[in-house]
Amino acid sequence: MLRPKPAAIDRAAALRYMGAAGWQPDAPTGRLLAEAERQVLEAAVPRAVWRTLPREAFLPPDAGRDLERHLAGCGQVLALTATLGGEVDRLLRRFELTDIALAAAADALASSLLEQVCDALEEELRAELCKKGLYLTGRFAPGYGDCPLELNDALCLAVDSIRGCGVAVTAQHLLAPRKSTTALLGVADHPVTGAPAGCATCHLRDNCSFRQKGITCFSQT
Repeated sequence: MLRPKPAAIDRAAALRYMGAAGWQPDAPTGRLLAEAERQVLEAAVPRAVWRTLPREAFLPPDAGRDLERHLAGCGQVLALTATLGGEVDRLLRRFELTDIALAAAADALASSLLEQVCDALEEELRAELCKKGLYLTGRFAPGYGDCPLELNDALCLAVDSIRGCGVAVTAQHLLAPRKSTTALLGVADHPVTGAPAGCATCHLRDNCSFRQKGITCFSQT
């Protein structure tokens, strides 16, 4: 299903992806970001597909304790897959061959755009379920904490991501196109929050540039 594109990409979030949170770009960098943003927005065709499933019928026993904790108190899970489409991949590959600075900026901006698309979708789904007296946790993706990437296979199969939004899973359990994501949200008949994301459950914590500076990515808003 096609999803709307925001009018602009969150540059502050993109700078966080680039390891430059809080930095005020100079004029040349500002022009670089503006050009990268223009081309990413032009290339992106956001799509998403989702499905609500009984928790016990979907989750395998080896999905990890972190996901189990996130879904505590939830009888259902909402599985979703979202993507910016293959044109963004082709744009990034072209930049990687011709302009490495533009490639880095475009990659970060595309990641930020994908997050915005998912945030908007989550907000819509939360509002729809609220009308039915149901509540959602936040998003939790395979690869968080001890949740294996292999869960991408089952998640994408459950939502029929290839036909629904053009996302496939590689033999290494990664997503293609690469600017794609999966997520699981718990659904309950009472308010739930899930287990908040943090350094303890992040698979990048050992090499995190934010932690090396004594800060966290989620505090840089």
